Amino acid sequence: MKDKEWATLDDESLERLLVERWLYRGLMLAIMLAAAIVTTYLGMRGIATLLDQLTVAALLALALAAGAVAFTMRLADLRMHRELRRRRSARSSGRSPHP
Repeated sequence: MKDKEWATLDDESLERLLVERWLYRGLMLAIMLAAAIVTTYLGMRGIATLLDQLTVAALLALALAAGAVAFTMRLADLRMHRELRRRRSARSSGRSPHP
């Protein structure tokens, strides 16, 4: 979501969006964990065939992609948190929350 899209949301909608994004990031972390568990299991069992090697490569690629998505989402979430804090501090000090 672009900055211009979420910046126009009110505080309650922005909080809901953040919770939704936390759930998505949790899903990305669960995917990374599952890929790590399956990769570990395959490694302990022994990687003997080309299919095993391709499976491990695909799982590692999936884990890296999920990690990249989660990291990128976190960077955007930090900007959203800062904006939400800025609005709340502006409101408590009596200033207008929008510049």
